[in-house]
Amino acid sequence: MKKFCLLTLLFFSLTTISFGQTAQEFLNRGIQYYKNKQYTEAITNFNEAVKLRPTAKEPWYNRGQAYFYSGKFDLAIADYSQALNLDPNYLDALFQRGLSYNKKGNHDSAIADYSRGLVLTPNDSQFWYNRGIAYADKGNLDSAFADYNQALKLNPNYVKAFVNRSSVYYKKKQYELAIADLNIALKLDATNIEAWGNRGICYSSLDQIDLAIADFNQALKIDANYAKGYLDRAIAYNKKKQNDMAIADLSQAIKINPNYVSAYIFRGAVYFDVKKYDLAKADIEKALQLSPNHKFATDLLARIAAVPK
Repeated sequence: MKKFCLLTLLFFSLTTISFGQTAQEFLNRGIQYYKNKQYTEAITNFNEAVKLRPTAKEPWYNRGQAYFYSGKFDLAIADYSQALNLDPNYLDALFQRGLSYNKKGNHDSAIADYSRGLVLTPNDSQFWYNRGIAYADKGNLDSAFADYNQALKLNPNYVKAFVNRSSVYYKKKQYELAIADLNIALKLDATNIEAWGNRGICYSSLDQIDLAIADFNQALKIDANYAKGYLDRAIAYNKKKQNDMAIADLSQAIKINPNYVSAYIFRGAVYFDVKKYDLAKADIEKALQLSPNHKFATDLLARIAAVPK
């Protein structure tokens, strides 16, 4: 009887070890799939790791990551929350849950997570930067500005913080200050497409159209598939009344992104201005298929319908 008990204990001991190793193997395999952007396969393996080791934070967190990059933000939040239940100071989970909340438009919850993270790690420039994004998305520009400043104080070479702070200046119509920040960003990273594009928009707002077009050209030189760059350059061409160039750029933007609502609307508006009403109508109707409640598109379609035949 004693022998049976010893064998039973040995069996359970070996089984526990085996289960522990298997959970780690599932976790490792899931991480490899995740690194290869094979998120469905990653989730399948993380599911098994969670089943076998439900009290470990890593499987929950990693499955949350796979859900996040699959665009399943509610499931990601649930997994990050479980990881945080197991370890309330798990900074990675706090950071990623904040990202997920902000993606869903729940800016207050994102701000709360980043604020909680900053209590734990007050010198982390990324937490300051991301809380700044959440504040900006909420429309609280002053708080966003303060957070970007703090991120730059901690990391003076933080290119994205310069780019985002410039956006705050832009929204406040402080275009020269926005350009100054973008100049620094481009000095630090001359390949930053967003910085080139945003500086072009600032120049366009100052009616320095040739400088704007030069910046859009540079952005498109770096990435010929940058659809927004074609839209922004088209707007600049339109200001110069070079409507053929504008239409060509908008057509290219639509070729790159067939669901680009803004490109359809602006091309429709340009067609309307040059009295090509059938083409304008087709573009605006397409825009309304993609975005049925778009006010500008609805109003423009009514103007097209009112044109005498």
